[in-house]
Amino acid sequence: MMNRLFQGLLASVLLLSLACKETDAGGSSGGTGGVALYAFDTTTSKVFVWTDLNALYSSTTALAPTYQITSNLFSKVTNLAWGGVCFDSQRGLLYLVSDTGDIVRLSRIRSQTGSVSSIDVVSFRLSSSDRLTNGKFGQSSLDTQNDSLYITESGDNGTRIWAVPGASGQFQDASVALQAIQVSGDAGGTGVAAASGVVYAFLKDGNPVGMDALTGPRLRKGTAAGFDPAQVILGSSTGLGIYGVVALDTANGYLFVGRHNTDAGSTAAPIQAFRVGQFGLSYNQAPATTLGSATDQPNLRVLSHPGTKDWLVGLPGQGTVGYGTIYLWKAPLGGTAAKVVTVTPSGSVLKGAAIDGNAS
Repeated sequence: MMNRLFQGLLASVLLLSLACKETDAGGSSGGTGGVALYAFDTTTSKVFVWTDLNALYSSTTALAPTYQITSNLFSKVTNLAWGGVCFDSQRGLLYLVSDTGDIVRLSRIRSQTGSVSSIDVVSFRLSSSDRLTNGKFGQSSLDTQNDSLYITESGDNGTRIWAVPGASGQFQDASVALQAIQVSGDAGGTGVAAASGVVYAFLKDGNPVGMDALTGPRLRKGTAAGFDPAQVILGSSTGLGIYGVVALDTANGYLFVGRHNTDAGSTAAPIQAFRVGQFGLSYNQAPATTLGSATDQPNLRVLSHPGTKDWLVGLPGQGTVGYGTIYLWKAPLGGTAAKVVTVTPSGSVLKGAAIDGNAS
């Protein structure tokens, strides 16, 4: 009798504690709380940190960064690649990648608030002897589980993705030899996302695929060892366009693909969302859903997703120029419109952003 009484009392206490805890919105992807945003401002060569993405989203005025992080080594990445910021949530590392192949890695990033100590910042470089002709680097992605960094490169004589294994162990001034993922004939690779040993990429064009000889922009799926020729999505139904960038929602199993509508000559929704299970089926597939506004986001150039939290962040840009504007989608698969945030200080130019889904 006493045992049943104790069990009932324990259950009541547990229910009461749950009732007193604020519900974290966002459903299956782990909610929207405890999320921070990191962006690199090429005007000041500083990392801007907003420690509470919900507060940034809810603000009715421009909200200055909670912290601004500086380092002398940031001068190496002032020419940031489009999408050249990525986050290692497991090890607390932030990576900054320039369009010329310089990389800066910041340690203990969650506790950095000003000038970074020299022991917490390392710069290394992708080997200059292995470059494409007039090659430029683009979006980067960090596979936290495998400690591998992936970076797109596109040049006059092709396109590929550099794989940097053991990224957290690269030492000061190291030169990283080429380990490439590519498909012969592909061109204009500008998007990459990776997690748990799987790599997704966006390519602007390439050789014909399949019996219908499909051409044009394409999505590929593979591993660090190479892409699977059967795991490709392309064709008129996809809605893909040039300057595609990608972001991976690992919790819900979606790959978001952003299209630069101005260059693509499109007036459709600028973001397509494909289920990762669509790879390996027919080539010419429509996205599972679309989001964004062609009017409000005509120049989308960067996308970032934390993987396990329900946020999507976008940055606009035109040509080689970014802007001091951030697009925030809260629970994006629910069809919410983007919140447009103007960054302060004014004059900021953002070309890369990353989300920490384990900020607290």
